[in-house]
Amino acid sequence: MKTINGLIILALFLFPAKELFAQVEGASQSRSGSFYSLFGLGFPTDNSNPRELGMGILGVSLHSDDSNTLQNPALWGTNVFTSASSGFNLSQFRASSESTNSVNQLLEAGYLQFTFPIMREKVGISASLYSVTRSNYRFVTLDSTATSPSEMLSYASDIRGSGGVNKLEFGLGWKINEYIAIGYAPSLTFVSQNNSEDVFFSETGYGTSNSDAKITGTAMGHRFGTLVTLRQLFRSTDRLTFGASATLPVTIDAKEKTTVTKFVNGREQEVLLRDPKQGEITLPVELNAGLSYYPTSLVNFSLEGLFEQWSSYESAFDQGSELSYMKDRIKAGLGVEYHPYRTNSTRFLSNFRYSGGVSFDSGHLNIDGQDINTLWFSAGLGIISPNPRTRSSVDISIRYGLRGTTNNNLIRENIWALNLSINLSELMFFRQKLN
Repeated sequence: MKTINGLIILALFLFPAKELFAQVEGASQSRSGSFYSLFGLGFPTDNSNPRELGMGILGVSLHSDDSNTLQNPALWGTNVFTSASSGFNLSQFRASSESTNSVNQLLEAGYLQFTFPIMREKVGISASLYSVTRSNYRFVTLDSTATSPSEMLSYASDIRGSGGVNKLEFGLGWKINEYIAIGYAPSLTFVSQNNSEDVFFSETGYGTSNSDAKITGTAMGHRFGTLVTLRQLFRSTDRLTFGASATLPVTIDAKEKTTVTKFVNGREQEVLLRDPKQGEITLPVELNAGLSYYPTSLVNFSLEGLFEQWSSYESAFDQGSELSYMKDRIKAGLGVEYHPYRTNSTRFLSNFRYSGGVSFDSGHLNIDGQDINTLWFSAGLGIISPNPRTRSSVDISIRYGLRGTTNNNLIRENIWALNLSINLSELMFFRQKLN
């Protein structure tokens, strides 16, 4: 039955391309993400929170009392509230080529972060777990081989990938004075990626071949940040913040273990295909910078950008052709935010925070001379707790993205993304007034 299902999938979604890629529908609809997460260690993850995503920015310069941020360690030194944040991301990818279409959906957990002000608005710490790259792909290929001078054997390969690079990070932010804050965050960087392949043959006598390759490894990473705040530039109530962060390159000592599934004495067993392969993976430097301007307490504007030097990416486990696809990535975003809840209005629509923005991502891939870039349009909504002792919030962003191209029989993706986070913030050590 599994072989029949595999051949039906091929018949429905076969691409007439030189590598014959096809998105797998049905079983993969709730498991697959972007087709382009197939390359290297996966697609780079944007770990902006839904508030930042709703503005189309990174968040490196956006100061906030009511939502955590991973983007700039310096911001942790400005915290007033102890906070815990997490959420989920739901994405739908409508992929199309010159000859076919498919739909994939992906539901995954977002980052987890805790921040704690050791000295309120002076020194703060953060602990977080988040992804750096993510593989979530599934596709099939079709080929044939000669079994005799007059007979050909057709076979289909169902290829899947999951995992990527993650970080367990601890950091410290220090607000030196009212103008400057700095931060530092060391991290345990670890890779855990699975690449599996099931091969189905057109002749039942050949059975099914299953293989699984898992890459694992760890290294220490380092990230730095700074925040500069200027007040009363054009009016008595305005404020301008400049934020920047740098993630240094990291080299991971990794190994690849490849196993195949075979029937031994009538029982299914995993057999080591070859000795584990040792090698190194080098992740590139990442630089972020941006400006946020607050003309009043009700409105703010942000312009931010990112640079990642993926042309320097190296991996002992990727083929030379895959490494040649990598290029430097640049992303820029512009957004605005409106805070009517601060007016203390009794109108229902004044109880929220609203945002919108647009961003362009050049991408880190160039395939057959085509840049795999993404254009995003974003909108966001923040629901703020009315309790004066807390700044808890629920943030929601909705984004629409256009990624890739159908030129040279590549894949173009229309992406709908829903991001939600819950930020539990509490003013700790609150001193009660005596009557």
